[in-house]
Amino acid sequence: MKYVVLGFCAVAAACGGGTPGAPTPVARTIGPVAVHEARNGSDLPFKGTLEAAETAEGPLHRLSGVGTATHLGRFTLASEFTVAPPPASTAVGEATWTAANGDEIFTTVVGQAVITFPVASIIETHTITGGTGRFAEASGSFVVERSLHVQTLISSASFIGTISLGR
Repeated sequence: MKYVVLGFCAVAAACGGGTPGAPTPVARTIGPVAVHEARNGSDLPFKGTLEAAETAEGPLHRLSGVGTATHLGRFTLASEFTVAPPPASTAVGEATWTAANGDEIFTTVVGQAVITFPVASIIETHTITGGTGRFAEASGSFVVERSLHVQTLISSASFIGTISLGR
């Protein structure tokens, strides 16, 4: 009987495949983009690109865009922020990043721009405050580097940081 128990323990250990409680990344594909998910709250790289259009009503600005990112795949972005005009050229606000399946990441945004007409070079720090679906317990932060044409209000950007899915 002890050999049966010992054999069962050996098989269970071999099938376990890792240390209990260790983060386990899981990969899956959404369209042409591989999406990696974190388990047990591990930090994962978060990066992507974005194309967006901006509208302004006085100090209130809205950004609407599309892009591709790890963990999101193809996504849409909706952001609203208040801009302090030059010489400060700073902004604060919020953003919602929506994956193709409808899951969302919510962020707070703090940014600063350097304007060399006709381009504004913008650096934004996004702090993840949660989300919906697989991002319900998400946290982390990332930096967006955006180049805005000040006459057309069209911008392109790349971003990099980390995300933890809190599971």
